[in-house]
Amino acid sequence: MADHQYSAWTTSAARHRVFSCALMALVSFVAAGRPIVLADAIVFHVANRCPFPVWPASAPNTGHPVLAGGGFYVPQGKSRRVVAPANWNGRFWARTGCNFTANGMGVAGCLTGDCEGRLACNGSVGAPPATLVEVSLHEDAAKGSSYDVSLVDGYNLPVAVSAKPATGGADPNKCAIAGCAKNVNAVCPPELQVTATGSGGGGKTVVACKSACLAFGLDAFCCRGAYATPATCRGTVYSRLFKDACPAYYSYAYDTAAATASGCYAQEYIMTFCPSRWGDEPGDRAAQI
Repeated sequence: MADHQYSAWTTSAARHRVFSCALMALVSFVAAGRPIVLADAIVFHVANRCPFPVWPASAPNTGHPVLAGGGFYVPQGKSRRVVAPANWNGRFWARTGCNFTANGMGVAGCLTGDCEGRLACNGSVGAPPATLVEVSLHEDAAKGSSYDVSLVDGYNLPVAVSAKPATGGADPNKCAIAGCAKNVNAVCPPELQVTATGSGGGGKTVVACKSACLAFGLDAFCCRGAYATPATCRGTVYSRLFKDACPAYYSYAYDTAAATASGCYAQEYIMTFCPSRWGDEPGDRAAQI
């Protein structure tokens, strides 16, 4: 903010009155539960349309601050405002099946996306597999911000991301990444499945789907070593399964058909977990346990 000087403030009493009023306004604003948003800050509206609660989390890239403690709770049908600096870089993901009250030392607090058993990840990266929203914000309107959704390490939930339209702001057509046409967990092959016991001691349920790289660790699946270029690292039967279910997401590292929202400039972005009625399909209630 600019350093303004006002020659009319000539007495300490006047300064005291102005400071007191400003302090009271600030206290009232915080007490009302409203976050303080700076003029050059960005707001993410993190919404949960899943038929169960989720625990979204975020992790910054090196040199960037932790947002909202790195993790928080969002009940079914609710949303949470997360404020970020205008040049923030990092990732978001959702955790499912969390229980922190019964958690002990070294015990995972969530079935998917867990970060060392803690509600507030405080900058820690979640355990894969989990659907990742990768974000790169820029203050420069000419350059714009960018983001994508990646299944390179695997999938747990569908997510849609878009810019909130504003006059002279983001183009909603180029700044939207759609959710999935199918629930990957429902079509995940056995060798990629992450399962958990259902509530009430029921049978095993698929709660996430690993990528082939995560499951097998082979260079051909991980696009490394002799396969570290777009020419040598091609899609596989596993990445095509991801692409068929979620066409807009990165299904492997060099997925040229993925949708990257770039050149976007908006003050607010909307991130919605379970944006469609995918939970109505058979087997799609996997993450509710």
